Parts: sequence; structure tokens; C-alpha cells
Amino acid sequence: MEKRIISKFDIERLKSEGQTVLRLEPGDTLTPLARDTAMELGIKIQDSRELVHGAVSAAPAPTEDKLEAIVKAVLERMGPSAAAAACAPCATPKVYGARPGQLKFAKYPRDDEMPTLELRDAAGVLRNPPEIDFRLVDVITIDDSASISGGFMSWHKGPGFSWTLNYDEIDYVVEGRMEITCEGKTIYADHGDTVFIPKGSSVHWNTPTWVKIYYVTFPSNWADQI
Repeated sequence: MEKRIISKFDIERLKSEGQTVLRLEPGDTLTPLARDTAMELGIKIQDSRELVHGAVSAAPAPTEDKLEAIVKAVLERMGPSAAAAACAPCATPKVYGARPGQLKFAKYPRDDEMPTLELRDAAGVLRNPPEIDFRLVDVITIDDSASISGGFMSWHKGPGFSWTLNYDEIDYVVEGRMEITCEGKTIYADHGDTVFIPKGSSVHWNTPTWVKIYYVTFPSNWADQI
């Protein structure tokens, strides 16, 4: 009997054909995602593999070779672009939390509690002029074994500052108004607004009065990406 590897796509095909039952024969392999999809779509699974002399026995754990075959089959169904993405090395090393359950709490800082910071690019050129009183405090950093970092930034009205990001960043406006100009277009973000700035963007930050934002960056060691 031909062995089958049944994936999420097979379950979706059954649903599109109006079938409501999937019968598993000896030798068949049902991926975990396919089983979850079957439950979501209302496909009943009849597993004859579990019946051994009238008793129910647990299905054996798939071997490494079988798992590799499952992954290969799913990638082939998803197309060459998915296979290439799965095999490609990560562009940015990821550092994940090594202490499950360890939470970190930080108090919301007042502006005068945040230290001033000079933003200098790779050439050492100062990007934020002193008159805007730029302040920054990191809350979550790579020292927390985190893959992302987060903290607060604030600055006052003035010429603003320009920066090229070699990392992804999300900015949430906590107070005031933030102006971000990129490729000739300006976004005006007020309290409660969120802006995503993708890696590689050259932007100019400004404010008509004063602004405080909460930022999140990936990877967490954003300062090393300058």
C-alpha cells in the first residue's frame, strides 16, 4: 500500500471537495498542522492505524527521516520560494530569552529622569543637535536575553535629526506629536499613534513642540547595527 504524507493542504482540498471524513490507513502520516486544520474545518479523522487486535495503541513517534520527508513534502507544496526561505540562513542572529517565566517591570520615566544622549553615526558625526534636548532610556536590552529591545525617547522643537536605521523599529507616541519624513513624505503621529520603520530607512525626526515615544527595535542590540 502506498504511504501517504497528509498535510494541511490535503485537508483543505478535502474540505473544498465537500468531504467530511479522512480515513488514515496503515503507513499514512498526518502532520500536526493537518490534524489541527481538520479540527478547524470539521473534517472527522478515522484512524485505522490505532487498531491493533481490537485494542488502541499509541502511534509511534515519527523517525528523523520521516520528519525530514514531511518537511520536504510540505515545502514542495508551498512552492520554491518557501523552500528557499526555509533553507536560507537568518540575516540577523537572534537572541531569545533564556529564562522562561522571568518577567521584567519598569516604571514609566519622567522626562527629567531620562539621560541625554548624543546620537553619532558610523563616521562619528553628531546627528541630534543639543538644542532639541534629546533623551533616551533603554528598558529592555540584549542584557535581558531578549531578541528585541525597547525604551523611551523624547526631544523638543528644533531642527530635528536624521538617521538611517540598520534595524527594524516601531515607535508609539506616548505624549506630544512626532513628525517623521522619509523619501519626501512626512507622517504626523499624535498620542496613541504607531509608526513602523523598516530596516534600511533614512528618516528625519522632528516635533512642532515636544514628543515622547516608546520604541521597539529588532534586533535588540540596535546600537551595534550603526
